[in-house]
Amino acid sequence: MSNHVVTRAVLGVGGQAGRGRTVELGALTVVAGLAVLAATRPGSHGGQPAAVLIDLSRTVGYAGVTLFIGTVVFWLLIWPSGHRERGLILLAWLGLILTTLSAGAGLVSTLVVDVDALLDRPAASLLARLLLVAAAVPWLARYVTDRAATHSSGVLLVLALALTVVTARPGALPLPTIALTELHVLAAACWVGGLAALAVAVVPRRDPSVLHATLGGFSWLSMSCVATLAITGILHALLRAGGLQPLIESEYGAALLAKLLAVGGMLTAATGSHTYVRRLGSQAAPVQVIGLFIGAELALGAAAIVLTAALASAPV
Repeated sequence: MSNHVVTRAVLGVGGQAGRGRTVELGALTVVAGLAVLAATRPGSHGGQPAAVLIDLSRTVGYAGVTLFIGTVVFWLLIWPSGHRERGLILLAWLGLILTTLSAGAGLVSTLVVDVDALLDRPAASLLARLLLVAAAVPWLARYVTDRAATHSSGVLLVLALALTVVTARPGALPLPTIALTELHVLAAACWVGGLAALAVAVVPRRDPSVLHATLGGFSWLSMSCVATLAITGILHALLRAGGLQPLIESEYGAALLAKLLAVGGMLTAATGSHTYVRRLGSQAAPVQVIGLFIGAELALGAAAIVLTAALASAPV
């Protein structure tokens, strides 16, 4: 079947495509609204599933959301022409699969304990996440075929998925905490997910021109993410613990310190990469050297994701 036929089958023709995008945007708005409403619901008061299962499911979910958000942002901001790159497409689909598995497992484990908790957090946030994944599937199928299709829907998906991570825990969530954590999640996903995109789709090509075209933009994006993570992370931790002294004396503070060490290692590698790229100027960056920087950042980023999952359940 020709690419033209496939494109028409996926995107639709003329007014049908336009109406499809309108319906999709409306559906995404509704699901994003569910995620917002989840933030106003109380946490479930039922019993808790096994802590190990919760942490595992949460880690898989963070990884999935990070891969999808990071890949979409990489497409939109760094490498728009790479929307048909097989490695990036597989990475985005993997993110959706991991997100679905995690949200489904978390939702089932929560409802087994308390079937009436469907509209309470974290079940409501997990349900919203599953609905967002269902909306992301047709959007992704269209996007990888036509780069100009529904960018606004992609942005809304990114923002709403990050919000489901923010609201997927019981307890009070004041507006400042929601805003800070949303920015924190987005920055982390753009940084770590973007690194995965570089590692999977750009570095293996061993094409200096493609590497040079993408690395400069991502270098600045990663440094912006670092600044956002530092500011939002400190403020969020102080708000959650109720001050510096309670933070230092709590288990949450100890888990946060471990995460900060991992992020500090990522920052060291990112700074080295950023400095190296700046010194090269217009010269093409050696693939092997950049691969080392990216590999170090990605390994530490994976550790940070696991520690973030532990932070969510650490007592303050």
